[in-house]
Amino acid sequence: MENTIINPIFKDIVTFTKRSSETGGKYSTCQVKLFTTGKNVAHIHKKYTETFQPLHGNLGVWVGGKTIIVKPGETFTVPIGVAHYFFNPGSESIVFDIVIAPGFEGFEHMLRILYGMARDGKTDKEGLPKSLALTALVAEIGDTSLPGFFVLLAPLLRFLAKRARKRGEEQRLMNLYCSQTPSALIP
Repeated sequence: MENTIINPIFKDIVTFTKRSSETGGKYSTCQVKLFTTGKNVAHIHKKYTETFQPLHGNLGVWVGGKTIIVKPGETFTVPIGVAHYFFNPGSESIVFDIVIAPGFEGFEHMLRILYGMARDGKTDKEGLPKSLALTALVAEIGDTSLPGFFVLLAPLLRFLAKRARKRGEEQRLMNLYCSQTPSALIP
């Protein structure tokens, strides 16, 4: 499986540097190159923290309603259960590391699926699957939930994810995006 994936919607390149399986589940790490105006969507993790460590350029992190600028040499950890997203606040590409603790293989699969779907034109302008059922399923795979209005929809989203699993969507997505040859991952 290739270590590098690209998301044209989030405007970033992610390279997995340590998978959860390589650390005995203690952590997962990846390095992100985020282009100008790049960002992901607000989300929440319930099983793991996410630590950001900028290497080149300042990283913007929106967390719990506040914007924080993290500079090279600094780290910032988003606690479990707190809504957040990251963004590039500057006019040049930035590079930063992400540490997920404890490691979570589902996070890695979620990114591969979302990035593959974005590449294939199967996501909306925010980078989420066009199908609400697939959004729910991919979020469950990665232990990620969406804040705001989506919190009210949680029971419906769990139902839709369960139905999608029964239809074989999880296995289809895993086969399509998590078991590809390296040449298929990079456009």
